[in-house]
Amino acid sequence: MVAIEDYQGREQSYVKHVFLERYLERLVHKTASRYDHIAYIDGFAGPWQSANEQFQDTSFGIALAALRSAKAIWRQAGRNVRMSAFLIERDSEAYEKLSAIPARYPEIDIRTYAGDFLKELPAVLRDIPPMAFAFCFIDPKGWRIPLHALSKMLERRNSEVIFNFMFDFINRAANIKDPAVARGLDELIPYGDWRAKLGEADRRGTTPEERKEILVDAFGQSVAKIGGYDFVAETTILRPLSDRPLYCLCYATRHPKGIEVFRECQIQALQEQARARAATKVKHAEATTGQREIFQSLHDMGPNELEAFLEAERAKAKRTLLSLAPLAPGSTIYNATWPRVLAKHVVRKPDVNQLAAQLRHANQLAFPDWEKNKRVPQGHYKMQRVEE
Repeated sequence: MVAIEDYQGREQSYVKHVFLERYLERLVHKTASRYDHIAYIDGFAGPWQSANEQFQDTSFGIALAALRSAKAIWRQAGRNVRMSAFLIERDSEAYEKLSAIPARYPEIDIRTYAGDFLKELPAVLRDIPPMAFAFCFIDPKGWRIPLHALSKMLERRNSEVIFNFMFDFINRAANIKDPAVARGLDELIPYGDWRAKLGEADRRGTTPEERKEILVDAFGQSVAKIGGYDFVAETTILRPLSDRPLYCLCYATRHPKGIEVFRECQIQALQEQARARAATKVKHAEATTGQREIFQSLHDMGPNELEAFLEAERAKAKRTLLSLAPLAPGSTIYNATWPRVLAKHVVRKPDVNQLAAQLRHANQLAFPDWEKNKRVPQGHYKMQRVEE
């Protein structure tokens, strides 16, 4: 389990790994009930700045622990699921440490590749059986990755991907006129018409949040278009001492259950991020002023920014849910609607269920199939918007 003590000075990585740990634990266990082979791919494995000799504070260490745990649980249930990990690293010093990892996990088939991710990717894809479920984590040190070069991986069926979109660097690069930088951004974000949207936003007087939305949405559209994903969402990792986004974890899946679990794990990670950043700010204030108690009290009295954000997301989700319902007598199926709401807003499925029930009570949505004693809509229910 990841521990904040291993992340002094790199608290943003702690939040990223909290999310990854919780998501992979659920993903691997769930998919192992259906697939006989689970594969994890780490394109930039490292290890980097690990403070733990067991590498529990690295992405591949977290993934290997999830694979080992799920394999043991399913073995007790009489099911033998093959677990594999494909770890790529081009730095020779880091790779030397990485190459010693397979011996520590004899129950997992671990293959390491010394080289550039893009060059090694064809070999990795050949090594993964076509019927295996694959999860790929792409966490580059920089941002210059031509997205179309990943098309074979993104297009692969039975797969999901999380891409660390280095927003802070990309946002600054978007204003650089150098042709090489511009070409690199066009290769990373080939779709979404983001340059025109940024230009228009800048002319109006854009906000930092609007710039982020334009760039991240365009990247999400690009991943969805190239890989054929039904749902793409992101979670933002903030700088430890300021409210500026550092990077965004962009997630892509083809299954409604995937986006459901993503949002649940995201909200848990956001809660942990709020706690970690608060502790970091208080510690920083103490180091610079020597007055920890005063800053601790001010923090405790301050507004709960995360809860305000989540409440705003629920309000947006309510409007989206209403807009997705056809006007009666037209209708749509609820199971086709709630995943689209989750893909756009930071809410959980139970939140959307409650919003749907509220809109029904307010006579804004109708569910002709609603059964007696049901408190929230069932997936097969028809849903329609009531004319005002």
